Amino acid sequence: MLIFLAGLKGIDKQLYESAELDGAGTLTRFFHITLPMVSPSLFFNLVMSIIGAFQTFDTAYVISTSHAGQLGDPGKSTLFYMIYLYNRAFSGHMGYASALAWILFAIIMVMTLLVLRSSDLWVYYEAERKE
Repeated sequence: MLIFLAGLKGIDKQLYESAELDGAGTLTRFFHITLPMVSPSLFFNLVMSIIGAFQTFDTAYVISTSHAGQLGDPGKSTLFYMIYLYNRAFSGHMGYASALAWILFAIIMVMTLLVLRSSDLWVYYEAERKE
């Protein structure tokens, strides 16, 4: 939320005043001023969320160790990729776990590169304005 707040604070009030004088309504100002100006913040949060989502571990670990079962129980419903990697690493299969970690790195890298490549279509940087 702090990143979004900083993005919103960076929007020049004169843009809103000019749009209001030109007769732009609330939705028009949102879609043509606010959204483009906070798109770098949206981009940053999207990349960080993708990376964080693939690394889900702590919540599932706490839930599955709260009862006397193996990690991933009940019924393997909390067996996320990171839990599986942890199980392999600390059950004596460190090489296999290392390979899993490299695969996770590759998946995260590909997803991040896809978002980076698509950013030209939806992220607005005022310094790069094309006139």
